[in-house]
Amino acid sequence: MISTILDRPGAHWIDAVEPTDEELKTLAESHSIHSTSIHDCLQPDHLPKYEKIGPTSFIIVRSHDERSKLDCHTVRELTRKVALFFDGDDLLTIHRKDQPYLKALRDRWAASSPGVENPVFLIVCDLLQATLETYHEPLQAAETKLDEFEDKIFLRTTTVFRLRELYVLRRRVTVMLKMFHLAKEVLSRLTAATEGHAPILQNVREELERVQFTADQLLESVNNLLHLYLSLQSHRTNEVIRLLTVFSVFFMPLTFIVGVYGMNFDVMPELRWPYGYLAVWGFMVALTGGLYWWFRRKGYFR
Repeated sequence: MISTILDRPGAHWIDAVEPTDEELKTLAESHSIHSTSIHDCLQPDHLPKYEKIGPTSFIIVRSHDERSKLDCHTVRELTRKVALFFDGDDLLTIHRKDQPYLKALRDRWAASSPGVENPVFLIVCDLLQATLETYHEPLQAAETKLDEFEDKIFLRTTTVFRLRELYVLRRRVTVMLKMFHLAKEVLSRLTAATEGHAPILQNVREELERVQFTADQLLESVNNLLHLYLSLQSHRTNEVIRLLTVFSVFFMPLTFIVGVYGMNFDVMPELRWPYGYLAVWGFMVALTGGLYWWFRRKGYFR
């Protein structure tokens, strides 16, 4: 579907949502864009980038898809792509699926005052900022999820902790951080290509720095928590092995004594001694008590 959002002197904005091949061909001819470039903008795996094609600037940005599930952790599952072609007073945006932030942006600019100076560039800046703002909610959700994981690990709540959930969270934050690094490159090239408009991009850069800082801190916390969890699991395993070793030390001499007196030799003087049974029992109890005292003195039961 192709919609004309703005059509006024100095500002022409056309938005195409999941256009057909025929519509793409028409858009390429009307905006003097090479057909290869305009077809590539719908490829689902393209990452954020900035290109200059003659007088036309070509930008790809990726926003967070609010319909993505919690277990999504790839670029295609987690984000949606928007392609922008702009040249002076003309702006063309192409995307496969519509998003709420895009609809809000279109409605706001459709109702804007016609006296705005350089509206196309301002729309591009607004779209970049709105794209970054879509990551606020998933980053906040990731922080909440990380707090839950810390409670499960350190407080040992009844909820079963799953290592895969922590790995998925790490993958999600890594994907978002990758989008921010690429968006930073887009902004740097856009600034260089639009000298004189640097103050307008300042808010976008600050927004990018905020979400990138949050993602960096989250990734570091997730990595630390993952390493700490593995260390705790190793420590608990060592504790179990230590406890089993202590119990085996108790039973090894007792098993030896029982094995000796379980042999069926004819000449074993203790077998005919009236107090032999009690003596063996007394020796085993004394040996067990001595081992317990020694282990306790060494602090093995702490």
